[in-house]
Amino acid sequence: MPPDIAMRNAMFDLQKGRYREAIGAFQMVWGNDRAPVMMRSDALSNAAVCHLRLHEWKSAEDSARAAVEMDPAHVDAWFNLAGSLKEQGQVLDALHAFRKVCELHPQRMDGWRYRAELAEGLGLWEEAVDAWSVVYQKMANGRAFEGRIVCMVHAGKAPLVDEETALYLDQHKTENLARYLRVLVLSDLQRFDEAVVLTHKMHGPAVDQLVAWVLIHAGYLIEARERVKGLPECARAHALRIMAAEGPEVIERIADALTYLSTPRKDHPQDIADLHFRLARIAEEQSTPAAAMQHYHAAHRIMAVSQPFSEEGHHQLDTWIRLRPWLQLAPPAPRDGPQWIFIVGMPRSGTTLLEQILDMHPAFHGAGELHDMATVAQRYYATGNGEAVLQACDAFSRKGSNLAPRAAWCIDKMPHNFVHAGMILHLFPRARVIWCRRDRMDNCTSIYRQHFRGIHPYAHDLGTLGRYFRWHEEVMEGYREDYPQRVLEVSYEALVDDMPGTVTDLLRALGKDWDPACARFYENPRRILTASQGQVNKPIYRDTVGSWKRYRDYVEPLLLEEPVMSDSANESQRR
Repeated sequence: MPPDIAMRNAMFDLQKGRYREAIGAFQMVWGNDRAPVMMRSDALSNAAVCHLRLHEWKSAEDSARAAVEMDPAHVDAWFNLAGSLKEQGQVLDALHAFRKVCELHPQRMDGWRYRAELAEGLGLWEEAVDAWSVVYQKMANGRAFEGRIVCMVHAGKAPLVDEETALYLDQHKTENLARYLRVLVLSDLQRFDEAVVLTHKMHGPAVDQLVAWVLIHAGYLIEARERVKGLPECARAHALRIMAAEGPEVIERIADALTYLSTPRKDHPQDIADLHFRLARIAEEQSTPAAAMQHYHAAHRIMAVSQPFSEEGHHQLDTWIRLRPWLQLAPPAPRDGPQWIFIVGMPRSGTTLLEQILDMHPAFHGAGELHDMATVAQRYYATGNGEAVLQACDAFSRKGSNLAPRAAWCIDKMPHNFVHAGMILHLFPRARVIWCRRDRMDNCTSIYRQHFRGIHPYAHDLGTLGRYFRWHEEVMEGYREDYPQRVLEVSYEALVDDMPGTVTDLLRALGKDWDPACARFYENPRRILTASQGQVNKPIYRDTVGSWKRYRDYVEPLLLEEPVMSDSANESQRR
């Protein structure tokens, strides 16, 4: 039978729901070497559809995979491959296939929607935000709006959707979704009193979890315990019960949680990780570091699945940094008004503390963790579009004047901007970079013990964390050599040992004198949302110096000195 006739017969059987007959007819097409390649790949892709409708997931995968091998640009085949992998629980592979669908056919919204859902389920918040944004721009439905806001909050970007959710609630006062999203954002911003007002008429299992969390943080523990009573058995419920408990009941709730974790569960992996982090903190309070580290290890093993560290991707980034491609761009003309200071370094190295101190000085304005430069650098890395970089940098220069028109310096405290510090210093000729440094063992141990928001793939394995720390030192030492007068260093240990002296030296380098208000940094009314919130709201204490020694027996992999890339790779890329 000619392949075109066999193809028509197969499609007719598929449309009539005769899937077995259709598979046989499609096989006649793809098995015919004389048939056009496109027709054969179409036959394989449609056979995958038949297998999917018969719930034959592995057969569907085999057919779809054969189709994309025959025609790598076959969008439907990639979509069917993604669907078959998703049904088999191979979520990361399915996500990769949906990425391919979006790449090949950007207008296909079902590809973006599935990509968003899978990325959200894996805790890949940044990718989920981008995917939900595409769906919302095209379709403007409630699910896409909800997905984007929820993922923005999980990515640590609640400040960016504060006004948007307030406006949405104002326009949809009676909608539960509008109220839920507003409470979610307010609670993440730690504006619990505002959030509590909106919770009174909110009910339902998912809503009760959020409401209980808000009530706990607002201090309404009795009301919170009432909310959690009716929650179905799950990791989140156990975490909330521990948080709401008082007195002897706390021990009972901890025991319940440990029992729950002793057998495999179907909770979202992130919820299990959250519970492990909470139990680790409790174990630390009970002075049982071994138990604490067991929970930290368990949490990081879970998070490493959704946040895998890519050695290959990291090596590519390292190569790009060492090539310094931004040097070919002419910096925008400097603008009048406050100039930018970028406080960088590893997380938990004192960046928040230093910003809080400087913000008390009348010449400085702390703008918090801004995502602008990271976004600019990531897009430049991906596209090489230098013109877009220059436009974004010019807009960022104006942003300083809008934020603090009377200040001399405006501070962007985004620790991981250390990766982009060279580009920043080149494109902002009047800017300064302050590099916060801390003892490697203290810094890395503190990172490992911290449950960060957002994505930190390097943090989920002690060996990788140690090597990443050394890489960060190499990167910053290179930038310091390039800009010796504009990269300033602040030691965490020096800061806590002699804060006035250390800050005075830093201020002199920035053309300013000491101001007594800096000593009262803990009275700063700024709302701190980072992991260092507890430290910056009280006078400096020195307990954190040498704190890693309590975990000496459990952090041996951190003793590795080698950076992430091999020495030979580093040497070949060294400038």
